[in-house]
Amino acid sequence: MVAIGPLNIRFDLLIFLLSLVVLYGIFRFRGLTSKQREAVIGTWFYGFLAWKGSAIVIGLMTTRDLSLALYATGGAWSQWIAAAIVLWFVYRLDRDLLGYWVLSGLFIWFGMTLAVPMYGTIWRFPDQPIHVWSATLILLLLGMTWRWMHQPTRGNILWTTFGVSSIWLFESYAVGQIQWWTIGIVTILFGLSVVLARPSRKAIQLSIGVLVLLAVVNVAIPEQEAQTVTRETASTGLNIGQIPPSFALQRTDGSTFDLASLRGQRVIVNFWASWCPPCRAEMPDMANFAKKRDDVTIVAVNTTTSERDPDNAVSFVEPYEDAFTVVYDRYGQVGDAYRIQAMPTTYVLDESGVIIAKQFGAIDKNWLDAQLH
Repeated sequence: MVAIGPLNIRFDLLIFLLSLVVLYGIFRFRGLTSKQREAVIGTWFYGFLAWKGSAIVIGLMTTRDLSLALYATGGAWSQWIAAAIVLWFVYRLDRDLLGYWVLSGLFIWFGMTLAVPMYGTIWRFPDQPIHVWSATLILLLLGMTWRWMHQPTRGNILWTTFGVSSIWLFESYAVGQIQWWTIGIVTILFGLSVVLARPSRKAIQLSIGVLVLLAVVNVAIPEQEAQTVTRETASTGLNIGQIPPSFALQRTDGSTFDLASLRGQRVIVNFWASWCPPCRAEMPDMANFAKKRDDVTIVAVNTTTSERDPDNAVSFVEPYEDAFTVVYDRYGQVGDAYRIQAMPTTYVLDESGVIIAKQFGAIDKNWLDAQLH
């Protein structure tokens, strides 16, 4: 989250909106007319409006409160609605502008990739900054697209699409969430690109050479250097694949809760405050999820030092105490240990206490279902 006056704005969404402004200037520099610029950038802007509008409607259905629905994310449904709107406008876009649209998508993806840190394992090296590696690959695609965007061909678009799907596959592999159907999609795109786009022999030789080099490097790494995320090997930290600091805090009734006591269970650690509108917006969905999932424990940590009156937190969370384990960080030590800079902030831990997902900003039931399927 980024504080702008009284407003808290998600950093990735701020990057998205700033990217649209920068793209407008780039396309003006490239000589596009005002109507052409608006046609390309409008696809993303209308997609954003569709995402937020549908999220508000879904939030209203869940919370019955407009002030809370304004902070809802809408989950997967809103994302699919936004994607459908964007594709509809792209379908209606002038063919000569498709290259500029592809460049705009890569530019937005580049900015948002850098805005959201992601860590994982590359080959046998753990705790790698996947967002930096991905951004570098996206930057290469941006350079390639810049060369052909004013003369888009089916081959160019196909190869760029294959590049995008390959980066997506790389990210999935690095964070341990790869699925066979994603490999199938990338393979099909590669086949279509080879058959329909007919790359040069030099391009094919170069691609095969890179793959062989990566395979040789991977095989050459000694086996004993391999590290798997287990209870014994995971290091302490706040990145995905690490074990976060344990803590012991008081519940509302004064008894002490120890996070270490939940080892062996899947746990959600959520930091919240009663004055935080996104925190209020996510609470009903979290409670709904918790009541349906006996195999997951939600620990709701109140950042008490940020409350104007601690009694406000107690009265606000009272309806949810049967769904959550509510504890109070009265001296801010746990918040400091977890480097809480925006609220809400959520960490998802597996049975070994290892972080498998995290989110800065409001979550919903769809997000929780996706992380703990």
